[in-house]
Amino acid sequence: MTPAFLSPSRCDEGTLASPLRRALEGADADAVRDVSLEGVVEIRGDVDSVLATTGEELVRLSHRRAFLFTYGDPAEVVDRARAAGALAYDATGALAGLAVANEQVLRRLTDLDLERIPTAGPFARVTALFRRDADGWVRVYVQQELGHYVAEAVVDAIAGLENA
Repeated sequence: MTPAFLSPSRCDEGTLASPLRRALEGADADAVRDVSLEGVVEIRGDVDSVLATTGEELVRLSHRRAFLFTYGDPAEVVDRARAAGALAYDATGALAGLAVANEQVLRRLTDLDLERIPTAGPFARVTALFRRDADGWVRVYVQQELGHYVAEAVVDAIAGLENA
């Protein structure tokens, strides 16, 4: 069982805040969204033993490392993955995530081939994890400590395109 203090989903109501809250304050919600509080589980070891269920996406970085994105309770996903034989950790609080709608904004901040998403690579000069929504938005996840900087870079890129 995952200790409650390790999972943001187990925090007392009203105590949880996004690391991007200030950086995205006033940002155009049609251009960028904060997805930091959606569940992310890091899986290591026997990745093949973990199956994504409805509402989840498993993004493999190698045969022994993956991230499972969930709209459910990540602490429950951790317990399920561990029961299947993998090492699993709730990474929700370790990552800051934002969804970007405009491909031009993404191209200003990364030289990755956007057709190869899901992938990992550089974004705004830091390492990021990328995945694409069904609606075309690209979700970018970075270390929580770098989230504010990355969100500011995205907002600046959006403003630069609007003023061009």
